[in-house]
Amino acid sequence: MAGAVLLDFAISPLFIWDTFSTALAEAVGVSPATASVGYAAGLAGFTCGVLAGGRAADRIAPRRLAVVVGVGTGLGLGLTAVATTLPLLVLGFGILVGGASGLGYATAVRVAGTAVRRRGGAVAIVVASYAAGAVLLAPLASAMLTAWGATRMLLTLAVGLGLLVFAAAALLPGAGLPERHSAARQAHIGRDELAPVPALWMMFALGSLPALVAFGHAAAFAGHPGWGVAAVSLLNAGNFAGRILAGPAVDRLGQRPALHASAAAAIAACLALAAFQHPAATLPSLLVLGMQYGALSVLTPLATVAAVSPQRFGTAYGIVFSGWGLVGLTAPVAAAWLASQYSYSLVAALLAGVALLSWIAGTRATRVTGR
Repeated sequence: MAGAVLLDFAISPLFIWDTFSTALAEAVGVSPATASVGYAAGLAGFTCGVLAGGRAADRIAPRRLAVVVGVGTGLGLGLTAVATTLPLLVLGFGILVGGASGLGYATAVRVAGTAVRRRGGAVAIVVASYAAGAVLLAPLASAMLTAWGATRMLLTLAVGLGLLVFAAAALLPGAGLPERHSAARQAHIGRDELAPVPALWMMFALGSLPALVAFGHAAAFAGHPGWGVAAVSLLNAGNFAGRILAGPAVDRLGQRPALHASAAAAIAACLALAAFQHPAATLPSLLVLGMQYGALSVLTPLATVAAVSPQRFGTAYGIVFSGWGLVGLTAPVAAAWLASQYSYSLVAALLAGVALLSWIAGTRATRVTGR
């Protein structure tokens, strides 16, 4: 388990993009808005990495996959450090760093999701370490950027995080889960077990959509531009707290009560954002929305592993996670258009409806699994 925690911690540079995005834009000679194509490509690469990595994790030992992640992370950050054109930036940060991060995340979650004891707590610690990595790396990268410049800072991260991933690999299992059935029986089981996946996909995609929109429009939802930094901080703090608390809650109370509580919290937070525009009401609502998002990041792999056998968990979770990538790329843009045509209050009200649909899908998914 220590290897999975260390792996998730080391693969989080994708989400500290804003720390050095301006410096990278200057290096490649484009505007910050244009350079953000590299970050968008990173999100797409992360999603594809989880999708492909989940399937790979069902067949390849975690230690071997972690070595691939280490190489991809080091090469990606190194190429980003010396990039002088936008295509090189997209290749280094978007494809290599994003893809390696997704592959590492899928590997770490699979190790935690197939834990024998206290599975909820194991998943919570692993996914929380990913959030913690971004929290701790951001100020460190900012300090190195100020002292050394972007190139030296990124090269230092490339070496340091690459070595950290290799250390995690040494702590991960060197063999995969043993196959318990014949190949034909495994294929039959795989088809039957994928029945709950569409409902799980809907639960995760729609359940994470409100918070992903809030992350992109935090200041507007806070009700005043001056509260934007506080709003982002509260969303991130809630995200981390939700990840830490959700796993033990599942171990003690069960999966369904935790899912119901998470969905109800999302609806309540969105309705509060729709009804109020004062920071005294909106900031606590954003904190709750961040907690719901963090909790869902734990509840989703736990719901998935309850639906499929350990031998199929990686594949199923990769499919479910693709919903996150889809809404992460499209929902913030759609919300901006709606807000420009109407208001952020209407957007928040619609997000409450989306959270309700996620609740329905989650109820359906747990009913299908029967657990």
